[in-house]
Amino acid sequence: MTHPKVDEIVAKTDAFLARYPSLSQYDKLEELEKRIGHSKVYIFLFIVLTLGSTIYLVGGAKLISDLLSFLYPAYMSFKAIDSGKATDDTQWLTYW
Repeated sequence: MTHPKVDEIVAKTDAFLARYPSLSQYDKLEELEKRIGHSKVYIFLFIVLTLGSTIYLVGGAKLISDLLSFLYPAYMSFKAIDSGKATDDTQWLTYW
């Protein structure tokens, strides 16, 4: 008895987790899912929210904004280098 949109989001998140099994520790999430009885997506979201809350409590909003302002451009720079186009290389590597 869940909303169809929630089911769609859970399915997309599960597909995302399955695409990166080493990053999300997919096999361990499956073990927890069997042991606890809750979806691995909900377990993953709980872990992410717990880590985010801990970072916020320890360092505050400034630490979160500092992390995001470094991690997102770094991720996009690596993604631009892996792509074959030179325009995104110029855009993201100029940032640094």
